[in-house]
Amino acid sequence: MTNTFLDWTHELIILSDEIYGQLHFKGNHISIARFYPEGTIISSGLSKWCGAGGWRLGTFAFPSGFDWLIDAMTAVASETYTSVSAPIQYAAVRAFRGGILIERYLCHVRRILSYLGERCTKILHEAGIKVHFPEGAFYLFLDFSAFSIKLKEKGISNSKILCEKLLEEAGVAILPGEAFLCPPEELTARMAYVNFDGSKALSMSETIPISENLPDDFAENYCLSVIQAVQKIADWANSK
Repeated sequence: MTNTFLDWTHELIILSDEIYGQLHFKGNHISIARFYPEGTIISSGLSKWCGAGGWRLGTFAFPSGFDWLIDAMTAVASETYTSVSAPIQYAAVRAFRGGILIERYLCHVRRILSYLGERCTKILHEAGIKVHFPEGAFYLFLDFSAFSIKLKEKGISNSKILCEKLLEEAGVAILPGEAFLCPPEELTARMAYVNFDGSKALSMSETIPISENLPDDFAENYCLSVIQAVQKIADWANSK
């Protein structure tokens, strides 16, 4: 496919971070490399889609003809890193081989995260907090602008203070929008919704055919801490 704007003659290199690609809820992640393969470098790793937090093994997929950049990055990396630990290397070999077990795992993880993301979003919507329904991964981006007048009366004028007060008064930790390059005065924040026992949730999901929906009480039984935290956010916003 030829695109005059993204033609390699413009010497444009795209670094596409696709570490969450496998967690698209419908399994339909489309890489920009499909449209611009000659100039796209894809970065990924194990920690997100494998549910292997802390198992830091990153990967870069380069287009052909990029030996000059691979050599330069290797030289820089050699001054910073030594090698990936043996257990992580063995885990990576198994993960990247793929197969039916990996695909089955991903199907159940996607179903759980999709279900929980929808539950969290509905609670926040009912509280008047703006947030989009997620299509993948396990984050929500909250917008408290509907409460801006009341929040400012309480001295909450930016996203950093918002998160500090939420942690102090409700005991829930989320990250301010400022950390994601949003204007500081925007009352926005990012919330992760994976604070639950993933092994228990996965074991339960595996007892239900993947073609069926999870039961209505799944979150209360297996992801209760997340539901409680989101409800605390909703109650805190409406108490202002």
